[in-house]
Amino acid sequence: MRNNILVLNNHGLGDVVMSFSFFENLLANDSKSKILVLFKSNLEKELFTLTLVYQENQGRFKLFSMNEIKKLFFYMFRIKKAYALGINEAKSKKLFKILGIKKYYLAHPYEYTKSKSTNVLHNETILHKSVLYSNLLNISNECSLNSVSKDFFIDIGSVNDIGKYVVLTGGSGELEKHKRWTTLGYRELLEEIIANTEYKIVFVGASGEQQIVDEILLDIEYKYLENIIQLNGKTNLKELINILRNSNLVVGNDNGVLHIASACNVKILGLFGSTDYMITGPNGNNITIIDNRIECAPCYSKKGKIKGCEDNICMKDISSEQVYKKIMEILK
Repeated sequence: MRNNILVLNNHGLGDVVMSFSFFENLLANDSKSKILVLFKSNLEKELFTLTLVYQENQGRFKLFSMNEIKKLFFYMFRIKKAYALGINEAKSKKLFKILGIKKYYLAHPYEYTKSKSTNVLHNETILHKSVLYSNLLNISNECSLNSVSKDFFIDIGSVNDIGKYVVLTGGSGELEKHKRWTTLGYRELLEEIIANTEYKIVFVGASGEQQIVDEILLDIEYKYLENIIQLNGKTNLKELINILRNSNLVVGNDNGVLHIASACNVKILGLFGSTDYMITGPNGNNITIIDNRIECAPCYSKKGKIKGCEDNICMKDISSEQVYKKIMEILK
C-alpha cells in the first residue's frame, strides 16, 4: 500500500505560488508516495491544479480545502511524514498530533532567532519563502533544489487582442490594508502612462476590491477612461493568468495577483515598504522592486502574525513620479 506525505499549504494565493518549487523538489526526491495537500480554500486549490507540476503528476496528488479537512482522517494511518508551509506552527503541530503523525517538518518564515527544534526550519538568514520551503527537504534528509524562475502554469490559450497594456493591481486582504499603495498614486500613475505612452491600463483583482478601483477612477477625465479596462471580479483564474501572461508589465503592491504574475514569468514592478520583499515578494528573473521600508518595517509581530499599522507612511511616501520613472526604465 502506498505511503502518503501530507503538506499543509493553508494560506492565501501568494503563499501557494511560493510553494510551487517545493512540490517540484518533493516529487523529484520521492517517486512513490501519494502527496496530500491541504489548502485554505477551493480558490487556492484551483490555482494549484493549473500548474504544470500538478497536471503532469495528477496521479500523485490528492487535494483538499480546509472545509474538507475531515477527509484527511481516512489517510491518517498511511501518512509517513508531513510538512507545514507557513506560520501557524502551533496549529500545525496540533493537527499532526491528532492525525498521529510523528515525523513532521515546519517552516517559519518570520522567526529570526536561532532554531530551537531540529524539525522547525526558522528563517535565520532571511530567505525568500520559496527557497525556505524547499530547504525543508534538507532537514528531512532529502535533496534541496533552489527555486526556478519560469512560467509554472499550463497553456491556457490566448486573450482577446487589446494591444499593449500595463496591469495594475492595488488590492490586498482586508487584514493587510497596510500593504496597499495609495489610490491617488495609482490615479496619477495611470494618467501619466495613458498621456505619454501607447499602453492601455487593465485593472485586475477580486470583486471585493472594486471599491479600490472606484476610488482610483473617481472624477477622472473621460480621455483616460477610454483607455482603461476594468476586470476586477470579472475573470476566473484561467482568464486572470492569460491577462497577466500577455501583459507588458504588472504593477502592484504586495498581493496574490503579483505572485501569480511572477509564476507567469512576466515583467513585474512591486511596490513594497510595509512587508519584506526578500521574504514575501514576487520571485523571478523579471522582478523590479521599489522598496520604501522604514525603521518599523516589516509589519509582522515576532510570532509572525499580521499587525500592520494605522498610518502606512512607507507606502504613502512612494510617489507616482518615482513609479512612472521606473516603469519607463523597464519598458524601454
